[in-house]
Amino acid sequence: MGVSFAHDPSYTGFNAPTRFDAHVADCEVEGEIPSDLHGTFYRMQCDFAYPPPEGDWLFNGDGHLSMFRFADGHCAYRGRYILTDRLMAERAARKRLWGVYRNHYTDDPSVAGVNRSAANTHMYLHAGKFLTLKEDSRPVIVDPHTLDFVESDYDFGGQYTAVSMSAHPKIDPVTGEMICYGYQAKGDLTDDVAVYTFNAAGEKTHEVWFKAPYVGIMHDCALTQEHIVIPLVPMVTSEERLRAGLRMWEWDGSYPTMCAVIPRNGEAGDVRWFEGPARSTLHFLNAATESDRVVMDLPTSNGTGDPSQFRRWTFDLNSRDDRFEEEVVFAESNGLLSRMDDRFLSLPYRYAWSTNTDRSRPWDAERTGRPQGGSNVVQRLDVRENRMDTYFVGDTYALQEPTFAPRVGSTEEGDGYFLVVASNYAEFRSELKIVDAMSMEERATVILPFRLRSGTHGNWMPHSQLPFSDA
Repeated sequence: MGVSFAHDPSYTGFNAPTRFDAHVADCEVEGEIPSDLHGTFYRMQCDFAYPPPEGDWLFNGDGHLSMFRFADGHCAYRGRYILTDRLMAERAARKRLWGVYRNHYTDDPSVAGVNRSAANTHMYLHAGKFLTLKEDSRPVIVDPHTLDFVESDYDFGGQYTAVSMSAHPKIDPVTGEMICYGYQAKGDLTDDVAVYTFNAAGEKTHEVWFKAPYVGIMHDCALTQEHIVIPLVPMVTSEERLRAGLRMWEWDGSYPTMCAVIPRNGEAGDVRWFEGPARSTLHFLNAATESDRVVMDLPTSNGTGDPSQFRRWTFDLNSRDDRFEEEVVFAESNGLLSRMDDRFLSLPYRYAWSTNTDRSRPWDAERTGRPQGGSNVVQRLDVRENRMDTYFVGDTYALQEPTFAPRVGSTEEGDGYFLVVASNYAEFRSELKIVDAMSMEERATVILPFRLRSGTHGNWMPHSQLPFSDA
């Protein structure tokens, strides 16, 4: 039987799997690409080479990496599947071999012992290695110029012994250190957490292991110059759930949100857990240590499916009360995908850019053939002045995660552009919008002659950090 996705409407229309690699040597452009935009924008999408089990999570597909390379006002595009051990096993069998999300009991017996990383969530460049990441496994290395597969199950030359690594490490802009961690670090359902620090040369300088209060999602972390914060969110699992053939996670609001606050060079005995109400959140912005308090900004909601708000959590290190404080900073910001100028990560900062759905904006249902849905604006949030400015993409588009790219030679926070992939439903294609991050005015649109699926995350690599010889 040939490949078919017809059994599930989730994989039709604009969100159907793309299932191809592509190269566009010189992309069509509307407007003018700024001459001071010089570097490479990478973004990941979760794609599917073979149909997943019915009703499975849409994030249980294969990593497909896109590369937009900018130089001299031009843009070249390359997109490729990451040739993981998982994908290659399925191509050999010509069928889906992996079961529902992170449940090895539902996998085909033939893949027992095969590295299960889909490398489908994020990517980082550190110490000359281009890491593609999925939080249930160690990194998969690819070539940052060709996107060719290089190595799976990368353990930093034997320095990283945890079996998993989060897709959201943090790179300190001051020292060049990478702080990364794994949860379920000794295997599925284990409550072990391992945190590592690697210097700019890729040498391990610190490692600490500790236990989590329960087994739940620990998807992202926040970094200050003195501390690491790793929230534990009540998306939970159990052996019984996996043996029943269900995907790993389910929301359970009876559990509290727990946050581990760890000194950067601390040991297991220095980890302090703070407790708060059940919150649904996966991605965080920035944090700072202010004397005896750690303050963290993030989008979060009261439960899965609820609108999010931009909130601030405060951890009082001197208090005997192990509950964290919470305040709403922007009630009008309901987007879960927020980014900042990463040059100010762990430092005092002012701006964040967040997608949002503004239903007061016009929508052309006739041209798109669908009801309004998805993010249609990017908000610039000024966390000092409590001010919001907005970019509206238009009445036939939905937006993905914005990524900040500084101007060449810039040092001022926010001086640059944000890059955001837009789904053009009217033309059935994807476009990359280049927007001035301060004026919030669109500068150019890179047009692809095909569509991309919804992305997970992206990162900008300036030419000074990752040189290349052509666009």
